Amino acid sequence: MNSQIKDCQQHEPIWGLASKTTILPSGRRRSWEINHFFKCPTIGMCLTLAEQKQLLKRTGLLIKKDNDYDIHEKLVASLESENRLSRRVDSLLSRKYEKQAQPLLGLDADAFTTQFKAAMENGEGDVALWAAGIHPRLSLEASREIFGVIHMAMHWTAAERMQSGRKQVRQAREISKLRERLKAESRQRRSMKTEIGACCQDRQRLKNELVAARRENTTLRQTLDALDHHQAKQALERESDRIQQDYVALSMRLEKTLRQVAALEEKNRCLHLQLEDASQLNRHVQAQTQAIIGQMADWNRCDASCPAFDLCKKRILMVGGITRMESLYRELIESRGGVFEYHDGYVKKGAKCLEGCFKRADVVICPVNCNSHAACSIVKNLGKKHNKTVHMLPNSSLSAVSQVISGEDEGMLAN
Repeated sequence: MNSQIKDCQQHEPIWGLASKTTILPSGRRRSWEINHFFKCPTIGMCLTLAEQKQLLKRTGLLIKKDNDYDIHEKLVASLESENRLSRRVDSLLSRKYEKQAQPLLGLDADAFTTQFKAAMENGEGDVALWAAGIHPRLSLEASREIFGVIHMAMHWTAAERMQSGRKQVRQAREISKLRERLKAESRQRRSMKTEIGACCQDRQRLKNELVAARRENTTLRQTLDALDHHQAKQALERESDRIQQDYVALSMRLEKTLRQVAALEEKNRCLHLQLEDASQLNRHVQAQTQAIIGQMADWNRCDASCPAFDLCKKRILMVGGITRMESLYRELIESRGGVFEYHDGYVKKGAKCLEGCFKRADVVICPVNCNSHAACSIVKNLGKKHNKTVHMLPNSSLSAVSQVISGEDEGMLAN
């Protein structure tokens, strides 16, 4: 990034800072003259990723290996002074927002702040943010209040993203269960098709046997009519009765088979409908998850100008807490640039292992509600012994841990 800025300085003689602020006839500042803390959110919220890439491509500053953050950082750096890229940024933002932002530029600080908050609530924060940056008479106090609203919105977005991640995990589990259910129902459906085929074969075989029995009965009756002998006639009648009984039994069996076939066909139809409903639910869940991820990615861009950007590789030791939430604690700390280390708080075998963790740590977090009195006492004593910062938290929630590390961020920035 620095080398590209130097190259741009060589090809752009006016890359230096503007000597004074210029108020245009439209009553606004240039984009490179806005307050420093508005530049990062202005690029992130007012320009899409496609627009950012196009701006860098037209100025020859886009390279293949640039990721989304590299692109964002180059555009933010360009707003430090007037240059080819910052002029293109100013022109694009003017085309997008100047007509909508014009009514806001005539407001005083209090009225503008009220309108800005309303715009953030209505989902029109991009217009209001650009207007705040180019406003020629906005006081430092009003600018700080507006930046506070934007900054806290980023925090809320991060919390929503974590909640969305947990929801995505639950949905993935539900999808996995649905897939297993679909597989089981598919196997059951194939099995029923096989049974239906066998029943159809039995049905055809019984029909053939019935036709043969009828023919045999007719033949026997004809034979009985032709016989004059009484005993032979009785024998033929007994045989006819037996055939008639077999016929009745076969008819009942055929009727039962037909009922079974009808029941299996109805069950097959119901399973097919369930399969279609499950497939539709699966597609809906996937589309909703992708939409949430895309929305969270657009709202969580940040760079080194943000006050809570990272923990400067500080090693954060957490003693105790909820063990199954270790991965969430780790994600929270490492997303801020810290190094996370975890100890479960059990000290029955001595505190030697815990003391070793203390020696490596910069900050120690100890939730009181998830540790014994003995463990809490050992943590406090080790903190005094090794002169380590120890935070005794009332609970082990992510919000409590987040408040502590946010405090560490602010302390680091103050230094």
